[in-house]
Amino acid sequence: MYHADYEAELRYWVWLSMIFGAESTRLLCALRQYDSPQEIYDAIQAGQFTDFPAYAQKSMLKCSIGEADTMIYYCKQHGIELLSLSDPRYPSPLRSIQVPPVLLTAQGNLNLLKTPLMLSVVGTRKPSPYTEQVTQTLMQELAKYGFTIVSGFAKGVDGIAHKATLDAGGATIAVLGCGVNVNYPREHAELRNRMLSSGKGLFLSEYLPGTQPIPANFPKRNRILSGLSFGTAVMEAADRSGSLLTAQYASEQGRALLCVPPADLFDARYAGVISLLRDGAMCLMSHRDVLQAIYLHAPQHIKLPDSETLRAADSMIFADTFLLESQPQEAKAKSAKAQSKQADTAVSDMAIPLTIEDRPESPTEFRKEMPESELGAAIVICLRTNGAMYVDHLAAKLDVPLHALLTELTVLELDGFVESMFGKQYCAL
Repeated sequence: MYHADYEAELRYWVWLSMIFGAESTRLLCALRQYDSPQEIYDAIQAGQFTDFPAYAQKSMLKCSIGEADTMIYYCKQHGIELLSLSDPRYPSPLRSIQVPPVLLTAQGNLNLLKTPLMLSVVGTRKPSPYTEQVTQTLMQELAKYGFTIVSGFAKGVDGIAHKATLDAGGATIAVLGCGVNVNYPREHAELRNRMLSSGKGLFLSEYLPGTQPIPANFPKRNRILSGLSFGTAVMEAADRSGSLLTAQYASEQGRALLCVPPADLFDARYAGVISLLRDGAMCLMSHRDVLQAIYLHAPQHIKLPDSETLRAADSMIFADTFLLESQPQEAKAKSAKAQSKQADTAVSDMAIPLTIEDRPESPTEFRKEMPESELGAAIVICLRTNGAMYVDHLAAKLDVPLHALLTELTVLELDGFVESMFGKQYCAL
């Protein structure tokens, strides 16, 4: 399960997790200060590390390094994997969030963490019939594209999302607010067995085995739920729903945020969703909206099933290459020519953006005027060439400091060259 060197280090990761608990910013600071978890352990034992939170001081009185060895042995015996920040199997998307979990426990198919297409799904524990139907339909459609659905394994929307994905032959990940070996909620015992036995499921948690599902665990869990995926879909949420916290995390992490429109504007069960849509969340009306959202991040991962056909408007979004992938080789040349003609007709009849092939070769042809500053011009050209981008991605693309980029974006927005979108995202006008 583990090679010798990693197991020697793992005992210190487990011990630190026992001492500091979940979402510990103090532990992350210590990891930046010391070269390894063993150095932190040695510093604590030598009395050189004294800046402990009160709860950590209490934990130290009852947790020895031997307790960590016992936990590792238990996990080995019960097929539970331990993934520390130094483990190459640790999910890459989580490394970039503000407070990444120092140690993850996992049970099930670890290969699902390598899936390039992940969507987190959250919602109420008591969904309306409308929300149940929408959730089932969307999950089944997304499974055809190879999406792995991430949810919280709670009753209601979470359980529906996990089950509908499995029914469609897809894979799903459950992020828990308790130990991966804790049967919670009990109503999902059959679903748990199905996820593990089918090889299409994975249970993931920041909490060590045996940890019970106390209320304080779930808000901390939500940052992992949103951080694993490129985006989060809110299916139904009232004004004070816990799903809104996950939506907030998604926005702060630079992830896409999508919301299913309410069945009734005056129904309090949808008040939280209405608020998110008002603030700029993307409207989720079909699986195509998810495809459009991820196209901005990783278009190379979108594969259309053979049975899929796209409307003219969709071909403007995804370009002709995706249509060609779903057709026989001998028909591709003929199909490409027909699609190009169809696209030209659609553009003349409807207010739809041009396809990639139809865009002017030079970005400056979109409009004659350009910003006077060199950085401003570079930003506009980059956004017109690549489409809407998150601020951190744009800064990395242009290799400029974030503070300088934000200052210039503010000027560009005032001058009418760019527009700010939800979730720290910008597009060119």
